[in-house]
Amino acid sequence: MREFRVYAPAKLNLYLDILEKRPDGYHNIKTLFEKIDLKDEIVVREKEKKGLEVKVEGPYQCPSGKDNIVYRAIQELFRVSNVDFGLEIIVKKKIPVAGGLGGGSSDAASVLRSINEKFGLGVSFDQLFSIAAKTGRDIPFFMLDAPFAIGKGAGEILEPVNINGSFTHIIARPNISISTKDMYKRWDEGNYRSEKIDIGEIVRMLQKRDLTLLRKTCYNIFDQIETQSRPFIEKVKLVLEKAGAGPSCLSGSGPTVFCTVKDKDEAGHILKNIPMDKGIDIFLAATYKGGIYGDNRSQDISKGRVEQ
Repeated sequence: MREFRVYAPAKLNLYLDILEKRPDGYHNIKTLFEKIDLKDEIVVREKEKKGLEVKVEGPYQCPSGKDNIVYRAIQELFRVSNVDFGLEIIVKKKIPVAGGLGGGSSDAASVLRSINEKFGLGVSFDQLFSIAAKTGRDIPFFMLDAPFAIGKGAGEILEPVNINGSFTHIIARPNISISTKDMYKRWDEGNYRSEKIDIGEIVRMLQKRDLTLLRKTCYNIFDQIETQSRPFIEKVKLVLEKAGAGPSCLSGSGPTVFCTVKDKDEAGHILKNIPMDKGIDIFLAATYKGGIYGDNRSQDISKGRVEQ
């Protein structure tokens, strides 16, 4: 019986704007994705008895079984490839859930790619990409090997971006959850106007490693949307700024915020100034350039404890 392990990196949105609501209910967006080395670990285990089991372990819990996006992705893969065999999937969650970091989407992409490859299902990349786009908005980005990409449409129109080097981020996630669906609904009901920021300019700042301007121009339209969670997000941003991290930006629909720093040495000095708060999880992460079978683990400083 085959058994293997894959990894699913989180993402940050260095830029995110909503352009319009589409007739199908989704929204056309423009975003700049970056993979980071905060990763879920996934064990895929073949079993004799037919049937699919998806279990979730770890400090960040999300639904197991049929309600998990991994389950839905594999079922669609089985349907397209016309196969049916027994699999047990164990998702060891290290990426916070409902935080704007894309953990569930990344999990789905890693299992789609690895199961197709390891079990020789012969599904083309175009077919896999179609399954990804059908299953979840952020999954297509994680199907790419590129660490950076511009996303358009509902996130499925992707343009890999060539950016050399790695970037270091301090990531702070308040222990609250935000519904992405609700945030888009609030955008629909409000009168939010996009700031005139050129996504190409942000790409050029990354290519030049102009972190000072990058911090000032990192943009997320969800930062404008007022919700009950707003005071918690503003508190986290203030904590980071007082610690010397400078301006921070929301990732996805939140509530996770992040700031970009020069290197791990600078991050270390800033982290010492951040008060340990049980209501905030702090992570140090860098650009992820490994594949789904890679083992480029990040340093994890979570709930005030350094995990070895």
